[in-house]
Amino acid sequence: MTKNIDLSTALGIPPLPSHSSESISALLWAREVLQQHLTTTYAVKDPKGIEELKSVKIGGIDQWLHIRGRNRNNPVLLYLHGGQGSPVIGLMDAIQRPWEDYFTVVQWDQRQTGKSYYPADDSNTHLTVQQFIEDTEEVIQTLRNYLEKDKLFVLGHSWGSVLGMHMVKRHPDWLYAYIGVGQIVNWMDNERVLYERLLGHAKEQKEDQVITELESIAPYPDPDCPEKSFAENCVFVRRELCRLAGESLMRHLLWDDVFNISNLNRAISPHLTLTDLSNAVLGDETALLRAPYAFTKEFMEIDLPNQVGSSFKVPIFFFSGNHDWLTPVSLSDHWFSEISAPYKELIHFEESCHAAMNEEPGKFLIALVNKVLPYAQAETGREVYGT
Repeated sequence: MTKNIDLSTALGIPPLPSHSSESISALLWAREVLQQHLTTTYAVKDPKGIEELKSVKIGGIDQWLHIRGRNRNNPVLLYLHGGQGSPVIGLMDAIQRPWEDYFTVVQWDQRQTGKSYYPADDSNTHLTVQQFIEDTEEVIQTLRNYLEKDKLFVLGHSWGSVLGMHMVKRHPDWLYAYIGVGQIVNWMDNERVLYERLLGHAKEQKEDQVITELESIAPYPDPDCPEKSFAENCVFVRRELCRLAGESLMRHLLWDDVFNISNLNRAISPHLTLTDLSNAVLGDETALLRAPYAFTKEFMEIDLPNQVGSSFKVPIFFFSGNHDWLTPVSLSDHWFSEISAPYKELIHFEESCHAAMNEEPGKFLIALVNKVLPYAQAETGREVYGT
């Protein structure tokens, strides 16, 4: 199943005045100029630094890593993106630039998305959660060998926090510490809480049309077929919660505005080719929302407290947006209270929803450097000075 997306929407730009060859040529020229500008602006020029965009064999297929840092001696921070199917190569240069003074930051586009896209073949080999877990293990092993590091930090965002917690449980000896952002706990509970939150706001604001739509999909998720119920309605409940309360993706941006910004950033990124953009626009829908929902069914069964437990051997940080009801902060706060670890800390970002690194980037950086980074310094006995 492929996506039906308007070109202007896909690029995050206003409608083109025309689709003539002259307009397209001008658009491509502007893209090239902006790509050159971004390449120069964010290039790692430090002689001790590293900047590599490379394809590696992970799980038997080519998957892409973007490795950037101002000093190769700095500890590695692997960022596990959300979704499933929300790659961030091409989106994070501005946000992570200050991180690179302290960490070697690695972005990985997971299989079948972003630069690691390949066409789906669900009838023969549908994606599985276990497959992503094994891919994550292989990525970490690849980085440990290639960058000559025994340990690294893992930051899991949203769906990436599921993979991250599995790494914490399976391989504590590989990690200095774990940072969960928009931490997932139990996905069925996640959707029930989100639904009730939106319904409460809709009743309070007398949004009759939203109330009618919510009542028509109740119970949500449908216990008889939760995967189909989720896939067909998840965007609606998130977009409306964003509109009515600013409690979904970002606190002060509407749902569509967030995606327009992201799409434009991808369109002008020097890290993405026209083929990458074409795959994003014309390729298969993400597995999470794609019939016959085999992967979605597994996703709906995520229940981390039962699947990985609540006792860990790695320092645990949850960076949680106070207004995050996309992955409800009430659920992650409760799980955090039950977690046992050598050290744990819950940090709330008061003006954030689901993307604190974008919404409060200064506070996010300070927390990374002052709270998380010392766990590498403590083990290596070496200060991190950036360049």
